Amino acid sequence: MRRFYLPHTAIQADQIQLTGPEARHISSVLRLKPGQNVEFFDGTGTVYTSVLVTTTKNLVTAAITAVHQHADASTSSLTVAQCLLKGKKMDLLIQKATELGVTTFLPVISKYCENHGDREHQEQRWQRIMIEACKQCRRTVPMVIEPVQALDHVDFSDCSHRLAAWELETETGLPTVFVQQPGTICLFLGPEGGLHDEDLQWLHRWGFTTFSLGSKILRGETATLAAIAIVQYLTGTLQPAAAAGV
Repeated sequence: MRRFYLPHTAIQADQIQLTGPEARHISSVLRLKPGQNVEFFDGTGTVYTSVLVTTTKNLVTAAITAVHQHADASTSSLTVAQCLLKGKKMDLLIQKATELGVTTFLPVISKYCENHGDREHQEQRWQRIMIEACKQCRRTVPMVIEPVQALDHVDFSDCSHRLAAWELETETGLPTVFVQQPGTICLFLGPEGGLHDEDLQWLHRWGFTTFSLGSKILRGETATLAAIAIVQYLTGTLQPAAAAGV
């Protein structure tokens, strides 16, 4: 059954009235017709099974037939602090981080960042990519995408475990203390140019542990996805729903 995102204000009693891009997608792109069953999610974990009543370009209405509360299979809170990467690599990371269950995505500007795009349009595009990824992977609570911030303006105090991938680390692998001592986790990943000494000094002031992902030189987006996948597996987020108790 196809699933679509709607703002909570679109719900009126037991009916849904949807306008904007999602309505056009339903009516003009997918060409769904009245009488077809669909699902809507509002970003709070609630899913509305509904039957379409009208499907016009500017307005889609649906009757709610069932309401379900879904818990995403996540046993930890993971923030990814990602230094801006070039081109469309950030788009890819937003999409995949959403699919992998990252709680919060924090785009960061460090010394060697080369991404100088239009911030407002970037952030709007990232939100669209994230919502589309939620629909595809059937995630019911969207990932939070924070505004782009300079590294020396970021407050990491809410994170219990602070881990930073560093290309020159030769002794320490990814720490797994968060497995025995659950808590909020922050993964920090640098840009293509690596971390400047001032970046490292700032991270160390915040108590970050630097780690290596092995002897191979990984692309920025590869390192990020590898680190996310390892952490999410170890915390149980990537376990089957039955094993995670969902």
